[in-house]
Amino acid sequence: MNTVSKPVICCGFTPCIQRMLEFESFTVGEVNRAAQVTVGTGGKGTNTARIIRTLSGNPLLLGFSGGENGLRLENLLKEEGVDFRFVRGDDETRTCQTLIENGNPHVTELVEEAPPVSSNDWKKMVELFQSLELSGAIIPMSGKLPPGAPDSAYAELTRIAQDAGAIVIVDAPGEPLFQCLEFSPALVKINEAELRGLSNDWKNPADGCRQLIENGALAVFVTRGAQPAIYVDKDESFEVVPPKIAAVNAVGSGDAVTAGIAYELSRGQEMREALITGMACGAANALNRISGLVRVEDVERLRSEVQIANHGIH
Repeated sequence: MNTVSKPVICCGFTPCIQRMLEFESFTVGEVNRAAQVTVGTGGKGTNTARIIRTLSGNPLLLGFSGGENGLRLENLLKEEGVDFRFVRGDDETRTCQTLIENGNPHVTELVEEAPPVSSNDWKKMVELFQSLELSGAIIPMSGKLPPGAPDSAYAELTRIAQDAGAIVIVDAPGEPLFQCLEFSPALVKINEAELRGLSNDWKNPADGCRQLIENGALAVFVTRGAQPAIYVDKDESFEVVPPKIAAVNAVGSGDAVTAGIAYELSRGQEMREALITGMACGAANALNRISGLVRVEDVERLRSEVQIANHGIH
């Protein structure tokens, strides 16, 4: 895959140290000894940046870090060749853990909440964002906001980015997403559970997509696991059928979808091509024990297995 021609700035404000513990067997309420422990980086924005880097892109990851864990996170990102700009705080960067039992297809996630950010730290982040070359950039904004950040955080950054001529992808749930819509993000990428969590009034995902577009989104892409994803904009709607795979660990596949879309848009590809690569990346991620990891050869092979169903969605 070729090097990107436009910058990709990944906003992922809740990064973490990710520890994966593998067990031969696991029993709740008893002492369980891990057969293997793998330590890496995690968080939605971090996963997105790492996968774009794997695809030969050059992403910049923005976030917050603190304490010894923050320094460890930064060193791990350097080892992976992921460029980053963090606002350093006093609180320790979180650690999250993935528990995997041999032969069990279900994965258990132990997720720490991100440490809070102060109003001053958020102001520093906005200033950092404004200092970047945003014109023409692809900007995925991923994940929950850390405690202390305003609900308007993504909306504020989306406004700044739009004014600078950037393309914004919002991959976040709830009120922070709703507030973004005023500034017409280019794409809202959301999974079906998150979409349903926004309203009880929608009869189906397509209704939810159209409501988000009426409220300002230029396009919406809803992932549905192994089921066909749904794309809607003001002119068309269609399904994107993922390849059939034997999934090992689907954690992080949504981040991989975002990464594939952002990567292709940064290369000047049309939205359909971007969605195909995104779905291939999501499937490729699910083939690995470690989340936020794809192999380029898997992505290239799986792209040919993604299908576009061109019938309109009602």
